[in-house]
Amino acid sequence: MARPSTILFRPILLRPNAAGPAISKSATGIAIRFASSSSSSKPATPSQSRTSTSSTPLPLPWPEYLGLRKQRRLWSSVTTIPTTFLGLFLGGSYFASLESDPSQLIMGIEAMYVYGGATLGCMALGYLAGPTVGSSLFSLTHRSISAGKNSPLEIMDREFYNRIKRNRADPTLQSAQNISPDFYGEKITSLSTYRRWLRDQAVYKRKAMHGVPAEDA
Repeated sequence: MARPSTILFRPILLRPNAAGPAISKSATGIAIRFASSSSSSKPATPSQSRTSTSSTPLPLPWPEYLGLRKQRRLWSSVTTIPTTFLGLFLGGSYFASLESDPSQLIMGIEAMYVYGGATLGCMALGYLAGPTVGSSLFSLTHRSISAGKNSPLEIMDREFYNRIKRNRADPTLQSAQNISPDFYGEKITSLSTYRRWLRDQAVYKRKAMHGVPAEDA
């Protein structure tokens, strides 16, 4: 009886840093072993990158930011009063000093009425410039958090606006009996008022979509 032929395999030696497979002889056959360096290094997926980016901490805690936001709005409201009177005073002083001839009309209107309307226009400009002046003064007195392109206050403003835009209700569904509550979140001054704002948005959505009467929270 003929003996079965035996096939011998030569071991293949590779360098330690080779990236290809290493083939060695075993009792049961051929074992293929891949380099550990190619299996251990895995590139980060886009979802992992987005998770690490979104978990970046905010520069200011929310209670502190809402308090600063309330102060900034107060500065804007307070400075509106002197700028309005300043516009009225400057406009009235200038146009009152002009000599007007009753026989000469300006665009078919007597000069007295034109100067009076221009004075009121100066007062309106002062009223509109008040919030801008107040915000500028607030930034000058809080340079540590408002200076620079991506200042902590600007980052918090952007994050706050994104939250408002994401959670507010659709204003196109409002009616005379169901008005959209605080679309821009201007009344939010603390965490408690923010929670109240969220409840108001939920009540508005429920009444607008289903017509379910809801009690005030």
